[in-house]
Amino acid sequence: MQDLNPHQDASQALHQLEMETDQLALPLLRQLEDYLSLLRQQVPHQVLQAVFVLVSQDCPERYSSLSPGERQSLQRRLKALTKASCCVLTVEHLLLLARKLQGEHQRIKQDRRRKMVAALERLNGGEQDDPSGEGLILAIREPSQEDASLPLMPPRDPQDLEHWRLWLSRAMVCHLRTLSHQLNVELLNHRLIQAVLPIRLLDAVLEGDVEAMNAPANLLKMAVPMGNEENAPQVVTCVLLLRLQDMEFAHFPLRQSRQRLQKHQKRLQNLVTRSRNWRKRLVTEQAMADWNHDLQQVRSPRS
Repeated sequence: MQDLNPHQDASQALHQLEMETDQLALPLLRQLEDYLSLLRQQVPHQVLQAVFVLVSQDCPERYSSLSPGERQSLQRRLKALTKASCCVLTVEHLLLLARKLQGEHQRIKQDRRRKMVAALERLNGGEQDDPSGEGLILAIREPSQEDASLPLMPPRDPQDLEHWRLWLSRAMVCHLRTLSHQLNVELLNHRLIQAVLPIRLLDAVLEGDVEAMNAPANLLKMAVPMGNEENAPQVVTCVLLLRLQDMEFAHFPLRQSRQRLQKHQKRLQNLVTRSRNWRKRLVTEQAMADWNHDLQQVRSPRS
C-alpha cells in the first residue's frame, strides 16, 4: 500500500508564506539599516547631553574641581569611546554580537538542563537504579530550532526571520549597554560617579527585572548598598545607561524610523502566526496519516 502524504494545502501554504517572507525581508533589512544610521548620528549627541546633565545636576562641585586639562581629557575620551562604538553599530557587527549572545544563552540552557537531570537522578537514587531506566523516564528535548546559529542574511522562513530580528534587537541593546559601561568607567576614573554598576545589574534594569529611581534620559539612578551586610547603608548613585526609547523620545526622525520598523515587524508577526498554525496542521496531518498507514499494515493479512 502506498504511504499517505500530508495534505498538499498545508505545504503549499507554507511555501506561499516563504515567498511573502522573501518579499518582506529586504524592506525590513533596509529599514533596520536606516534606523541604525540615524542612531549612529544621535548617540554622540545624546551621550554628551546625558553627561552634561549628570555633571551639572549630580556632581557640579566635583566636575568644577577638575583641572582644565582633566576636563578636556574627559571630553576627548568620551568622544573617542562613543565614536568607536558608533563605527561598529551596523547590522553586520550586531549579527556577530547576536551570535555570541545566542551562544551564551544556549550554554546557560544546557547547563540548566544538566543540573535538572542530575537533580532528578539524585531523587531517583542515582546509580542504584535499574540500568534499564524504568524507575524514571526522562524526556530531554533536543536543541530547538531557536538554538540554530543565526545566519548572516535574513532567513526565508517567517519564524526564523522573527528569531533573527529579535536577536539583532537584543544585540543592539547590549551594544549600547557596553558603551554605557565603558563611559561609566571613564567617569569613575575622573571621580564624577561613586561607583560603576555591574553589567548584570544594568541588564536587569533594561529587562525590567530591577526597578530604578526616576532619572533624566539615558541616566540610571539607584540606591546601592555599601556592603554585603543585610542592613548595610545605601548610597544613591547616578550613572549612564543609554536606552533606545530615551533616544527615540528625544529625536523625532529616530522615533519615526522605529514606527516604520514596527510596521514591518507587525507584518512579520502575522506571517509567524500563520506559519505556526500551518506547521501544526502539517505535523498533525502527517501523524494521522502515519497512524492510519501503520494501522492498515498491521490489519493486513501477511503473505
